[in-house]
Amino acid sequence: MTDTALVLGSGGVTGSAGETGILYGLAKAGADLGAADLIIGSSAGAVVGAQPASGPLGLPELYERELADPQDMRAAGSARPCC
Repeated sequence: MTDTALVLGSGGVTGSAGETGILYGLAKAGADLGAADLIIGSSAGAVVGAQPASGPLGLPELYERELADPQDMRAAGSARPCC
């Protein structure tokens, strides 16, 4: 049985950006999100939950990507899909 779970909802692109910002803010405030025994997400929440759990980028980098200008991302050759 798990003691701590991180549960994230859906919401499309807006939900993804919002949830990334919330998780980043919680981490900056001292919440240990890595201590969650279980991560559950629906739609955008599944993507947001999977990125810090398994990807090469941490929350600070993911948050900065959400704030970046899509034109700058394309110019830098990022694989991030744009509008």
